[in-house]
Amino acid sequence: MPWYFSDDPERYAEQVLDLLTARPDTNTVPLTVLETLRAGQRFSDIPPLFGWYEAGGAVTGAVSMTPPYGVLIAELPAGSEDELVAGLRARAATVPDTMGTADAARRFAGSWTAATGLRTELAMCQRLYTLDGLRPPDPAPPGKARPAVEADLDVLMDWLVAFHRESEASEASPQREIYRRRVELGLIWLWQDEQGSPVSMAARNVTVAGVSRIGPVYTPPASRRHGYGAAVTAACTCDALDGGARQVVLFTDQANPTSNGIYQRIGFRPLDDRLILRFVG
Repeated sequence: MPWYFSDDPERYAEQVLDLLTARPDTNTVPLTVLETLRAGQRFSDIPPLFGWYEAGGAVTGAVSMTPPYGVLIAELPAGSEDELVAGLRARAATVPDTMGTADAARRFAGSWTAATGLRTELAMCQRLYTLDGLRPPDPAPPGKARPAVEADLDVLMDWLVAFHRESEASEASPQREIYRRRVELGLIWLWQDEQGSPVSMAARNVTVAGVSRIGPVYTPPASRRHGYGAAVTAACTCDALDGGARQVVLFTDQANPTSNGIYQRIGFRPLDDRLILRFVG
């Protein structure tokens, strides 16, 4: 079969980096996931699984699984989905969901659920935005932005759990060590009010192939509608640019018109859409 599999992130990188970095903006999630794994971090105790597709002597397809997450589709050549599903089933892969472009996610989901009794639920429809000139809020809300520090980690984890509970896109819980590392790298920013209390956060991923991805962004309910989320996102974006990122991107939930409007006002424009599809019995 033209789909090949490995649990070695270095071998996967050798096969797919040219493909992924040809469009580092649209492949931001696969690239940052791979970078995280190559840095020695894991999303769970279950080994990851990587797949790549070869045709005509070139790699034209790439997927990855990092349990507890499902199949992350970078590229899924038309007509290759049945062979991908066969390869995953041969390895007894547990697939709770898939994320990819609407076409790729639907093709994979149709093949994965065929003749199984499983059905597909839409967990989230996301929109990918790219920065087209940063426009921080003017005037800014009261307070100021600052990088998060180790002492903020407990508050951050409480907020991240709340963020995941509200988004309902995945049942996976945020991992403390991953966010501790982001704090150490200066990748998480807080907006603090005039009394010095944190009221909003914006995180970003490491810059890969010139692209930095903002997210998650979270403001507790009691602090919403004051402009804190827009302000801290702008601060985190500015920090990414100052750190050498050539492009900054972020995802939004299309069902949330407020966040979509906020990001467009501070300089982000839509790039493309993604689906997260969940499989249920």
